[in-house]
Amino acid sequence: MRSEVRMRLRYGMNPQQAAHCGAAPFTVLAGEPSYINLLDALTGWQLVREASARFGVPAAASYKHVSPAGAALGGSVTEAYQRAREADPKSSYGDFVAVSHPVDLELAGLLKRVVSDGIIAPGYDDGVVELLAAKKRGTYLVLEIDPSYEPPVEEVRDVYGVRLTQERDVAPLPRELPDDAVLGMIVARYTQSNTVVMVKDGMTIGVGAGQQSRVDCTRLAGEKAALWSGEPLTGVTMVSDGALPFADNVEVAHRYGVTHIVEPGGSIRSSEVEAACSNLGITWSATGIRLFRH
Repeated sequence: MRSEVRMRLRYGMNPQQAAHCGAAPFTVLAGEPSYINLLDALTGWQLVREASARFGVPAAASYKHVSPAGAALGGSVTEAYQRAREADPKSSYGDFVAVSHPVDLELAGLLKRVVSDGIIAPGYDDGVVELLAAKKRGTYLVLEIDPSYEPPVEEVRDVYGVRLTQERDVAPLPRELPDDAVLGMIVARYTQSNTVVMVKDGMTIGVGAGQQSRVDCTRLAGEKAALWSGEPLTGVTMVSDGALPFADNVEVAHRYGVTHIVEPGGSIRSSEVEAACSNLGITWSATGIRLFRH
């Protein structure tokens, strides 16, 4: 399943920009995609595909502006999406959904009740596409991805007439870390940098994305986690996509119940960060793996 036809998109990054899509590993079953729809869909699919492959259960993500508002694992595809959306329902308003498994009528029924713009999945049960296609006055976007598709080893981007090429980030993640730490690393890999992800029991409970200051990422993720919980938290895992530059990140994380911090390490003050974790009873794991995404 791979479209070889050049497809005209509804519009580009903004309505005043025309846009097209070349050969693609998905089929449009309903609706008409925009440029941002496809950025969300293809980024979200990578997240849920990697998470499901790693843990062997359904995974779901709720995407807004190329970062997940939430992501989670579940016993079913519906449970996974419910948990992903519960992380930050305010930010999930009008989201693009990505799920690792075929969409059944139960999930379709849930999607009919929430404000969402579209979904990408590897398949749809009988009757599901028709049900979803009627959403949003017939404009709801339904994409079916080819789960066997493997992208090229190199990524290409044109910026101001300059072509940039790099290897795709497929670095294997550590096997020895707890599941919440690995899930947080997977989520960070597909979130706009700078990023801090807080995870508890197989779901994100706070994502601080796209901030120029890393401590602002930590504070934002913590505030979302506190709002999600409504009560004092404990046992939270925090993952940072880049090295924590100062110990203030640790102090902020501690206020939000973080007991394990996972980060690349290797900064000039990593010893101070490690010492701050030790003083506050927080486990510190330096992975050596940076997960920037821009």
